[in-house]
Order: sequence, then C-alpha cells, then structure tokens
Amino acid sequence: MKVKIKYSLLSRRAESRRYLNILFFVLIFFHSIKAQTFEVEQIEQLFRPRLRVETKYIFDSKISDTTGTFNQKEVNGVFTFPIKTKFNANVNLDLTSLKIKDILKNSVRLKASQTLGILRFTGRQLNIGFDSLPQKNIANVTMGVLGLRLSKKYRVQFYSATVTIAEQDKTINNAAPRFSALFGQLHLRGLKRNFFYGIAATYSDGLFIPAPFFGGSEPIGKRFVFNYTLPAQINIQYKDDKTTLITAGASIDAYRNGILYVSKRKNLSYFSALTYANIRYKFSKTLVGRIEGGYVFYRTIKYTKTDNVVTDFSLAPTPYIQISFSVLFGNTFWEKVFDNVIKN
Repeated sequence: MKVKIKYSLLSRRAESRRYLNILFFVLIFFHSIKAQTFEVEQIEQLFRPRLRVETKYIFDSKISDTTGTFNQKEVNGVFTFPIKTKFNANVNLDLTSLKIKDILKNSVRLKASQTLGILRFTGRQLNIGFDSLPQKNIANVTMGVLGLRLSKKYRVQFYSATVTIAEQDKTINNAAPRFSALFGQLHLRGLKRNFFYGIAATYSDGLFIPAPFFGGSEPIGKRFVFNYTLPAQINIQYKDDKTTLITAGASIDAYRNGILYVSKRKNLSYFSALTYANIRYKFSKTLVGRIEGGYVFYRTIKYTKTDNVVTDFSLAPTPYIQISFSVLFGNTFWEKVFDNVIKN
C-alpha cells in the first residue's frame, strides 16, 4: 500500500509539472503572437513601414533557493519595409440604395494588397548569479514577411511567416532555427474601434504549439481607448493631443533561447508578468519617441532537457525602464487605399 501511495504522489507531481510546462510554453507562444502580429503600435498605424530602436534594463532581483542576483540588459531593432504593393480602385456611383453603407458597397471596387519584409535584431545580456559563468550574451535574429490584403467586405486579412535564430554566443555554432506563422483578419469599426482574430503556430527547437488569438481596440469616450491582445496584453490609452499618447496596462514578456548550461546546449525559457506605463511623443510626422517604466511582479526561468540538475528558478519582483524611437516611412496601408479611391 505504501508503494502505491508513493507512486500515486509521484505520478501527480509529474502530471502537474507537465501541465505547468505546457502552460509556460503556451504563454511564451502568445507573447510571440502579440509581437509578431501588430507590434501593438502598428494597430493605430495600420502596418506603416518603420524602423524602431529601443533599449531596456531590468534591475537586479534575487533568485530563489540559490545565491546571486539576476538582471537583464536588452537592445532591440525592428525594420518593417514594403516589398510589393498593389492597389486598384474603380468608383461607379450606384444610388439604388440611399444608405451610406450600401452606396459604398455598390459603388466602390477595391483591390488592395501589400507585402512587407520584417527584420528584427535583439541583443540581451543576462546576469544569472548562481552560474559559474554568470554573464550570458544572447542574440536573436528574425527575418520574415507580413502580408496584407483588403477583402470585398473591407476587412484586412493578414498573414506572417518568420524564421528566428536565438542563441548564446557560445552555442551559435549549434543554432536551431525557430519558425512562426499566423493568419488572421482585422475588422475596422471606425477610426479607433477594431477587432482581430486568427490562428497561429510556432516551432521552437522541438516544441510545436498551434493556438488561436483574439484582440482589438474599443474607444471609451473621446480620449480613451481600451486595447487587448488576449491573453498577452491589455492596456488603456489616453490621447491628449496629436503629439502625446499615454498608455498604462499589464502584459507578459517571454522568450526561449539556446544557451550553454552544465557544458551542454540547452534551451533557456524566460517568462514574466508585468504592469507598465509609458508616454509616447510624436516629434514630427516621421519621428516618434517613447519612454516606459514598469514593475515585473512575477518571473521565472527554466532550463530544458537537463537531467538530475535543478532547472526551475523563481525571480523576485523588480522594476524596469525602456526607451525607444521609431522612424516612420510613407503612408499606412489604409491611407494608400483611400488615396486610390480619391484619385479614381
């Protein structure tokens, strides 16, 4: 009987750990959806080509059940650029129905599509206090495409496909490519109201996860907008004028990288939950700056494929700060559609 009880307890623990691992990687995946889908800011800009550069610093925090501290420095650059653009508009006024919705539907024929290239570089320097070589230099390089198409019902269909190399400098020779893809549709319900949904999948060094996603923007009065990308992020934005935007909300942050641990290449998974507030200021039509501060209230790191060695570590809460600048190029996808309608 004692043997059966012990076996039952061990089985329950193993099953609980398995479910926690699945949840952990699902949350990491949803964070990648949030980043890959819209860059969040791109919802308002509606896929405007841009160059964004940012830096982030997460302050020291204690590591549970071991010695030393953990901190993280990060630089990130994203370049979104047009590859192929196609617009064709024909306007033939049809007044068989006097409803504005029917006039637009019957009178305007639009064919619009655009393919954008995505280049992203992220450099991280981790300090993991308990490690014999605590400083970890990690590089992420992502390349891919983002496609947009306007449907007959004036909805924006979008897709994205990327490949990423995410490795420590000591494991770059054994790099494992990681793939992500998604397909979705955005419904516009006004200048500030929209919602989107779709399905996405990612393959990360032996781990494959498919999942649906849902998000959108909902105005609250004249100056506030509620944004959500479930379950990765929610926030409220306040727009005082044409140059200043204030945002406060909660989000998750996660990544998975190849790393050298106990003399072997492993995957290091990082997950955190945080609250934040930022101020975005538009210096001109093309230059935008943002400063953000927040508090990481939950964090954990996990090593995979490691036997007989502790692999899960909880990190104490800590603040962080982030600064970014974006250079915007050309018009948005939606602006180009209306330009072609006016010309015709």
